[in-house]
Amino acid sequence: MHGEALAHAKYLAYATQAQQAGRAQAAQDFTNAAQTEHMDHFAREADLVGLGRDIAANLRDAINGETTETNSMYPGFAKQATADNDPAAASAFSEIGTDEAAHLKDFQAALNAVSNPGGGASVPAGAPPAPAAITAGPPRSSGATLANLRTAMQGEAFAYAKYMRYADQARRDGNSAVAQLFTNAANFELNEHFAMLATLAGLVATDTNANLQDAINGEQHEADVMYPDYARQADQAGNPQAANLFREIAGDEKIHQQTFQKALTAS
Repeated sequence: MHGEALAHAKYLAYATQAQQAGRAQAAQDFTNAAQTEHMDHFAREADLVGLGRDIAANLRDAINGETTETNSMYPGFAKQATADNDPAAASAFSEIGTDEAAHLKDFQAALNAVSNPGGGASVPAGAPPAPAAITAGPPRSSGATLANLRTAMQGEAFAYAKYMRYADQARRDGNSAVAQLFTNAANFELNEHFAMLATLAGLVATDTNANLQDAINGEQHEADVMYPDYARQADQAGNPQAANLFREIAGDEKIHQQTFQKALTAS
Protein backbone atom coordinates (compact mmCIF):
# COMPACT_ATOMS: atom_id res chain seq x y z
CA MET A 1 0.00 0.00 0.00
CA HIS A 2 2.83 2.39 0.81
CA GLY A 3 4.32 1.81 -2.62
CA GLU A 4 1.03 2.46 -4.38
CA ALA A 5 0.47 5.64 -2.38
CA LEU A 6 3.95 6.90 -3.23
CA ALA A 7 3.52 6.03 -6.91
CA HIS A 8 0.30 8.03 -6.98
CA ALA A 9 1.96 11.13 -5.55
CA LYS A 10 5.10 10.76 -7.67
CA TYR A 11 3.23 10.25 -10.93
CA LEU A 12 1.12 13.35 -10.31
CA ALA A 13 4.36 15.29 -9.88
CA TYR A 14 5.78 13.76 -13.06
CA ALA A 15 2.56 14.65 -14.89
CA THR A 16 2.91 18.30 -13.91
CA GLN A 17 6.51 18.40 -15.18
CA ALA A 18 5.54 16.71 -18.45
CA GLN A 19 2.69 19.15 -18.99
CA GLN A 20 5.01 22.10 -18.39
CA ALA A 21 7.46 20.60 -20.88
CA GLY A 22 4.78 20.35 -23.56
CA ARG A 23 4.58 16.55 -23.34
CA ALA A 24 0.80 16.28 -23.14
CA GLN A 25 0.57 12.54 -23.83
CA ALA A 26 3.19 11.69 -21.22
CA ALA A 27 1.37 13.92 -18.75
CA GLN A 28 -1.87 12.07 -19.42
CA ASP A 29 -0.13 8.70 -19.10
CA PHE A 30 1.28 9.68 -15.72
CA THR A 31 -2.08 11.01 -14.55
CA ASN A 32 -3.90 7.85 -15.62
CA ALA A 33 -1.37 5.63 -13.88
CA ALA A 34 -1.55 7.76 -10.72
CA GLN A 35 -5.30 7.31 -10.54
CA THR A 36 -5.00 3.54 -10.99
CA GLU A 37 -2.41 3.30 -8.22
CA HIS A 38 -4.63 5.20 -5.78
CA MET A 39 -8.24 4.44 -6.70
CA ASP A 40 -7.73 0.80 -7.70
CA HIS A 41 -4.54 -0.74 -6.31
CA PHE A 42 -4.29 1.10 -2.99
CA ALA A 43 -8.03 0.87 -2.41
CA ARG A 44 -8.27 -2.86 -3.03
CA GLU A 45 -5.19 -3.66 -0.98
CA ALA A 46 -6.65 -1.52 1.81
CA ASP A 47 -9.89 -3.48 1.56
CA LEU A 48 -8.03 -6.76 2.03
CA VAL A 49 -6.18 -5.60 5.15
CA GLY A 50 -9.26 -3.88 6.54
CA LEU A 51 -7.79 -0.38 6.64
CA GLY A 52 -10.27 1.89 8.33
CA ARG A 53 -13.06 0.98 10.67
CA ASP A 54 -15.49 3.24 12.48
CA ILE A 55 -15.01 7.00 12.70
CA ALA A 56 -13.64 6.98 16.25
CA ALA A 57 -11.11 4.25 15.43
CA ASN A 58 -9.95 6.13 12.35
CA LEU A 59 -9.51 9.31 14.38
CA ARG A 60 -7.50 7.41 16.99
CA ASP A 61 -5.28 5.99 14.27
CA ALA A 62 -4.72 9.48 12.87
CA ILE A 63 -3.95 10.78 16.36
CA ASN A 64 -1.35 8.05 16.88
CA GLY A 65 0.37 8.84 13.60
CA GLU A 66 0.33 12.59 14.09
CA THR A 67 1.65 12.19 17.65
CA THR A 68 4.68 10.26 16.40
CA GLU A 69 5.37 12.79 13.65
CA THR A 70 4.93 15.76 15.99
CA ASN A 71 6.90 14.49 18.97
CA SER A 72 9.68 12.43 17.47
CA MET A 73 9.92 11.96 13.71
CA TYR A 74 10.02 15.50 12.39
CA PRO A 75 11.95 16.99 15.34
CA GLY A 76 14.49 14.19 14.88
CA PHE A 77 14.72 14.83 11.16
CA ALA A 78 15.17 18.57 11.77
CA LYS A 79 17.93 17.87 14.29
CA GLN A 80 19.72 15.62 11.79
CA ALA A 81 19.40 18.23 9.04
CA THR A 82 20.90 20.85 11.33
CA ALA A 83 23.79 18.49 12.10
CA ASP A 84 24.20 17.99 8.34
CA ASN A 85 24.38 21.78 7.88
CA ASP A 86 21.21 21.70 5.79
CA PRO A 87 19.13 24.66 6.98
CA ALA A 88 16.56 24.38 4.19
CA ALA A 89 15.68 20.80 5.12
CA ALA A 90 15.77 21.61 8.83
CA SER A 91 13.32 24.46 8.26
CA ALA A 92 11.02 22.26 6.17
CA PHE A 93 11.00 19.48 8.75
CA SER A 94 10.29 21.97 11.54
CA GLU A 95 7.46 23.59 9.58
CA ILE A 96 5.88 20.24 8.79
CA GLY A 97 6.20 19.19 12.42
CA THR A 98 4.30 22.32 13.44
CA ASP A 99 1.58 21.54 10.90
CA GLU A 100 1.29 17.98 12.18
CA ALA A 101 0.84 19.33 15.71
CA ALA A 102 -2.11 21.36 14.43
CA HIS A 103 -3.54 18.26 12.73
CA LEU A 104 -3.11 16.35 15.99
CA LYS A 105 -5.06 18.99 17.88
CA ASP A 106 -7.85 18.94 15.29
CA PHE A 107 -8.14 15.15 15.35
CA GLN A 108 -8.21 15.14 19.15
CA ALA A 109 -10.99 17.73 19.13
CA ALA A 110 -12.90 15.71 16.54
CA LEU A 111 -12.59 12.53 18.59
CA ASN A 112 -13.89 14.38 21.64
CA ALA A 113 -16.88 15.63 19.66
CA VAL A 114 -17.63 12.20 18.21
CA SER A 115 -17.23 10.45 21.56
CA ASN A 116 -19.43 12.96 23.40
CA PRO A 117 -22.22 13.85 20.95
CA GLY A 118 -24.23 15.68 23.59
CA GLY A 119 -21.31 17.62 25.01
CA GLY A 120 -21.58 20.62 22.74
CA ALA A 121 -18.15 20.14 21.14
CA SER A 122 -17.82 20.56 17.39
CA VAL A 123 -15.55 18.97 14.81
CA PRO A 124 -13.00 21.46 13.44
CA ALA A 125 -12.77 21.79 9.69
CA GLY A 126 -9.00 21.84 9.65
CA ALA A 127 -6.91 24.38 7.81
CA PRO A 128 -6.75 24.09 4.02
CA PRO A 129 -3.22 23.85 2.62
CA ALA A 130 -1.26 26.47 0.77
CA PRO A 131 -0.25 24.29 -2.20
CA ALA A 132 3.45 24.30 -3.00
CA ALA A 133 4.79 23.77 -6.50
CA ILE A 134 7.43 21.08 -6.87
CA THR A 135 10.61 22.44 -8.42
CA ALA A 136 12.26 19.90 -10.70
CA GLY A 137 15.97 19.37 -10.33
CA PRO A 138 18.63 17.37 -8.50
CA PRO A 139 18.53 16.70 -4.76
CA ARG A 140 19.37 19.66 -2.57
CA SER A 141 20.27 17.41 0.33
CA SER A 142 22.47 14.38 0.82
CA GLY A 143 23.33 11.62 3.24
CA ALA A 144 21.08 10.95 6.20
CA THR A 145 18.97 14.02 5.54
CA LEU A 146 18.22 12.93 1.97
CA ALA A 147 17.22 9.51 3.29
CA ASN A 148 14.95 11.22 5.84
CA LEU A 149 13.37 13.34 3.11
CA ARG A 150 12.54 10.20 1.17
CA THR A 151 11.13 8.51 4.26
CA ALA A 152 9.01 11.56 4.97
CA MET A 153 7.75 11.71 1.38
CA GLN A 154 6.54 8.14 1.59
CA GLY A 155 4.84 8.90 4.89
CA GLU A 156 3.07 11.98 3.56
CA ALA A 157 1.94 10.14 0.41
CA PHE A 158 0.55 7.31 2.53
CA ALA A 159 -1.15 9.76 4.90
CA TYR A 160 -2.90 11.37 1.92
CA ALA A 161 -4.23 8.05 0.66
CA LYS A 162 -5.24 6.88 4.12
CA TYR A 163 -6.95 10.13 5.12
CA MET A 164 -8.89 10.25 1.87
CA ARG A 165 -10.09 6.72 2.60
CA TYR A 166 -11.09 7.76 6.11
CA ALA A 167 -12.90 10.77 4.65
CA ASP A 168 -14.90 8.51 2.34
CA GLN A 169 -15.79 6.23 5.24
CA ALA A 170 -16.93 9.17 7.37
CA ARG A 171 -19.01 10.49 4.48
CA ARG A 172 -20.69 7.11 4.05
CA ASP A 173 -21.40 7.07 7.78
CA GLY A 174 -23.14 10.43 7.47
CA ASN A 175 -20.53 12.56 9.24
CA SER A 176 -19.66 15.28 6.74
CA ALA A 177 -17.71 17.29 9.32
CA VAL A 178 -15.22 14.51 9.99
CA ALA A 179 -15.07 13.81 6.26
CA GLN A 180 -14.10 17.44 5.63
CA LEU A 181 -11.45 17.35 8.36
CA PHE A 182 -9.83 14.25 6.89
CA THR A 183 -10.03 15.71 3.37
CA ASN A 184 -8.33 18.95 4.39
CA ALA A 185 -5.64 17.05 6.27
CA ALA A 186 -5.08 14.75 3.28
CA ASN A 187 -4.69 17.66 0.90
CA PHE A 188 -2.26 19.29 3.31
CA GLU A 189 -0.08 16.17 3.33
CA LEU A 190 0.04 15.87 -0.46
CA ASN A 191 -0.14 19.40 -1.82
CA GLU A 192 2.06 21.14 0.72
CA HIS A 193 4.16 18.70 2.73
CA PHE A 194 4.91 16.15 -0.01
CA ALA A 195 5.62 18.96 -2.46
CA MET A 196 8.08 20.70 -0.12
CA LEU A 197 9.90 17.45 0.54
CA ALA A 198 9.94 16.46 -3.15
CA THR A 199 11.74 19.65 -4.15
CA LEU A 200 14.46 19.14 -1.55
CA ALA A 201 14.80 15.43 -2.38
CA GLY A 202 15.04 16.03 -6.13
CA LEU A 203 12.13 13.73 -6.85
CA VAL A 204 11.31 15.19 -10.27
CA ALA A 205 13.90 15.44 -13.03
CA THR A 206 13.89 18.40 -15.40
CA ASP A 207 13.84 15.94 -18.32
CA THR A 208 10.52 14.18 -18.93
CA ASN A 209 12.32 11.21 -20.45
CA ALA A 210 14.29 10.72 -17.23
CA ASN A 211 11.02 10.63 -15.30
CA LEU A 212 9.58 8.16 -17.78
CA GLN A 213 12.64 5.92 -17.43
CA ASP A 214 12.35 6.02 -13.64
CA ALA A 215 8.70 5.03 -13.93
CA ILE A 216 9.54 2.23 -16.38
CA ASN A 217 12.15 0.82 -14.01
CA GLY A 218 9.76 0.88 -11.08
CA GLU A 219 6.87 -0.65 -12.96
CA GLN A 220 9.06 -3.39 -14.42
CA HIS A 221 10.26 -4.37 -10.95
CA GLU A 222 6.71 -4.47 -9.60
CA ALA A 223 5.36 -6.38 -12.60
CA ASP A 224 8.16 -8.92 -12.93
CA VAL A 225 9.46 -9.35 -9.38
CA MET A 226 7.60 -7.77 -6.49
CA TYR A 227 3.96 -8.60 -7.15
CA PRO A 228 4.61 -12.11 -8.53
CA ASP A 229 6.62 -12.80 -5.37
CA TYR A 230 3.79 -11.45 -3.21
CA ALA A 231 1.35 -13.69 -5.10
CA ARG A 232 3.51 -16.77 -4.46
CA GLN A 233 3.71 -15.92 -0.77
CA ALA A 234 -0.06 -15.47 -0.61
CA ASP A 235 -0.58 -18.83 -2.35
CA GLN A 236 1.72 -20.52 0.15
CA ALA A 237 -0.17 -18.87 3.01
CA GLY A 238 -3.48 -20.18 1.65
CA ASN A 239 -4.83 -16.75 0.72
CA PRO A 240 -6.08 -17.03 -2.88
CA GLN A 241 -7.91 -13.70 -2.73
CA ALA A 242 -4.70 -11.80 -2.02
CA ALA A 243 -2.76 -13.91 -4.52
CA ASN A 244 -5.23 -13.15 -7.29
CA LEU A 245 -5.16 -9.44 -6.48
CA PHE A 246 -1.36 -9.35 -6.57
CA ARG A 247 -1.36 -11.10 -9.95
CA GLU A 248 -3.92 -8.67 -11.31
CA ILE A 249 -1.92 -5.69 -10.09
CA ALA A 250 1.23 -7.17 -11.64
CA GLY A 251 -0.60 -7.20 -14.97
CA ASP A 252 -1.64 -3.58 -14.52
CA GLU A 253 1.93 -2.56 -13.70
CA LYS A 254 3.16 -4.30 -16.85
CA ILE A 255 0.67 -2.25 -18.87
CA HIS A 256 1.95 0.91 -17.16
CA GLN A 257 5.51 -0.10 -18.04
CA GLN A 258 4.56 -0.58 -21.68
CA THR A 259 2.64 2.70 -21.78
CA PHE A 260 5.57 4.64 -20.37
CA GLN A 261 7.96 2.86 -22.74
CA LYS A 262 5.77 3.90 -25.67
CA ALA A 263 5.83 7.51 -24.49
CA LEU A 264 9.62 7.37 -24.13
CA THR A 265 10.09 5.83 -27.56
CA ALA A 266 7.78 8.40 -29.15
CA SER A 267 10.01 11.23 -27.95
